[in-house]
Amino acid sequence: MEQIITIELLGEYFKFRVDPDSRIDARQVANRLVSEVNQAASKFPEYARKTNKMAIVVSAALNIARQHAELSMHHGEFVSSVAGRAARMDRMISANLCS
Repeated sequence: MEQIITIELLGEYFKFRVDPDSRIDARQVANRLVSEVNQAASKFPEYARKTNKMAIVVSAALNIARQHAELSMHHGEFVSSVAGRAARMDRMISANLCS
């Protein structure tokens, strides 16, 4: 069954179709987007929130993209660290088996 999520951004409503195969909670993603847009909007003066909706959404998108890049970088560092430790353990195990 097709699921549709409706969110409100800057006084306008948007509907999104949920990917039925996704392992990610679509409502959680939508709530995160709404939160980021509201946070970006709060940094604009009241009078500019109606006239600069595109700037607000772009600002929120850039914030999300920055957070994603940071997570990707940290994930890469973590994977590299674990791989390095696993390789050292493998060498230690191999050295003990061969002695």
